[in-house]
Amino acid sequence: MAPALALLSCIWPAVAQTPGADTWEPTTPRLEGAQLAQLDAALERLPAQRPGVTDMYVLGVAGDADEDVFRNEVAYLRQLSAQRWDSRDRMLALVNQPNALPGEPAAPLATYESIGYALDVLGQTLDPSEDVLFLYLSSHGLDDNSVYLHTGPDQEDYLAPEGLAQLLEEAGIGNAVIVVSACYSGGFVPVLKAPNGMVITAARKDRPSFGCGNTDSATWFGRAFLVEALNATNDFASAFKAASATVRQREVEEGELPSQPQFFAGKAIAPALARWRSGLPASPPVPYPFTHAPRRQPALHRDPGPDNRKSR
Repeated sequence: MAPALALLSCIWPAVAQTPGADTWEPTTPRLEGAQLAQLDAALERLPAQRPGVTDMYVLGVAGDADEDVFRNEVAYLRQLSAQRWDSRDRMLALVNQPNALPGEPAAPLATYESIGYALDVLGQTLDPSEDVLFLYLSSHGLDDNSVYLHTGPDQEDYLAPEGLAQLLEEAGIGNAVIVVSACYSGGFVPVLKAPNGMVITAARKDRPSFGCGNTDSATWFGRAFLVEALNATNDFASAFKAASATVRQREVEEGELPSQPQFFAGKAIAPALARWRSGLPASPPVPYPFTHAPRRQPALHRDPGPDNRKSR
């Protein structure tokens, strides 16, 4: 049962543990050279915001190099936001899975540094009082509520709730919808609460979520929220309610501990999202293009490097 749960839930057993003293350094590549040039080029392609129009800018982060599901969801988010949210060309993807999909441009790596850099440029591009940032983080989660960032063999980092809060503040991001699809992700909610923010997580701070590994082409929450609920409505609160019910039904059918997805919405975010929705054209659902193709299972346990992480 334990090995099956390890593949099914969005954690890596070797790293899903609370760190100790301040002795750990990230081992992901520095943002420089070709990586920096690639990210700069992607950011330069973002169109300017339109005065008087509530534009939605989208940042998708697929955190683990070994999993297809995270990459699939971020690639689908590009299609969904382009066709249903009037955000064509306003979407940036940071992806650690090295195998690019057909028709999908090669994406810069998702590291703590690249996420912060992208947020800084997005903060300079959008109007924080008028526009909205939709940030979607999909990866494994650690039991201290951090999101795992894994760019390749022996290349690991993490994004803690406090770290993301700092990056958002430094970037001057105003209205924001932040979705964290990972185990133990509920810890992001109390840290990111803001009047002009909405925070949605796939699980409670002390619960796993499901569907990672080689069991499906999307995580359970990602499929329920992105693929099903957001094809029926552009109201994120309604989509969360529908997705939570879908996930709970599947957990009951599979006999899993309830993940209990979490939701928070500040009072000031509702008017911004209402203005955005009022300008959207009618659009049909966007089919999910990925199907599950089983492949050889990776080892359940692997060396995560040093067992203590340095606080940021």
